[in-house]
Amino acid sequence: MSKFIGLIGVKPGALTRARILQGLSQRELAQMVDYSVAHVSQLERGIRHPSPQAAQQLCRVLDKPFDELFYLHNVYKSEHKETEGEWNET
Repeated sequence: MSKFIGLIGVKPGALTRARILQGLSQRELAQMVDYSVAHVSQLERGIRHPSPQAAQQLCRVLDKPFDELFYLHNVYKSEHKETEGEWNET
C-alpha cells in the first residue's frame, strides 16, 4: 500500500528575493509570520519544508503567488514486507 506525502519545497533564491523586494529583513519577516529568524533562514536556504499554513502566510505577507515561491515535491511512501529475500509491496 502506498501513501502519498506532498512536501512543499522553496524555489532556490525565490523567498530571499521576495523578502528583499519587500524591503524586509529576516527578523522582520519572521515577526510578521510568527516564526523564529532561524526558521526563516532555514526556509530560505532550503533546509526546511514549510507547512501549507506557513507557505500561505509567506505568500500573503510577501504578496506573491504560491508557484512563484514554492513547488510541490511528491513523495510516495510504500509499506513493504519481506518474502523470501524479496521486497513485495503490500
